[in-house]
Amino acid sequence: MSISLQVTSTVVPSPAPILANNSTILAELMVLRIQQVAEKLSIGKSTIYDWLNLKSPRYDETFPKPFKLGGKAIGWLSSEVDAWLLNRVALTRVTDLTEVEMESDTL
Repeated sequence: MSISLQVTSTVVPSPAPILANNSTILAELMVLRIQQVAEKLSIGKSTIYDWLNLKSPRYDETFPKPFKLGGKAIGWLSSEVDAWLLNRVALTRVTDLTEVEMESDTL
């Protein structure tokens, strides 16, 4: 009696590298705590809590969700916060300066 075993292996692709200036740079994973996120965005911690709270009128479904670090500690990936911020800037960037009252006009 002969038994044949077939061994297969699964290759898990590594995360895609970030390309900058035609050179490959590996993204550094950095976890931010809520105080660091607040400082990075120049907002209060209460604003972050509002953005995450489904019942808040200030809820923002696009804001990155935190993940558990252990116990009661939570954190955000810096890259996700950066991506959210860049998207927010792109969506709200003023392209027509006629919409903005220039400071020199008010002086």
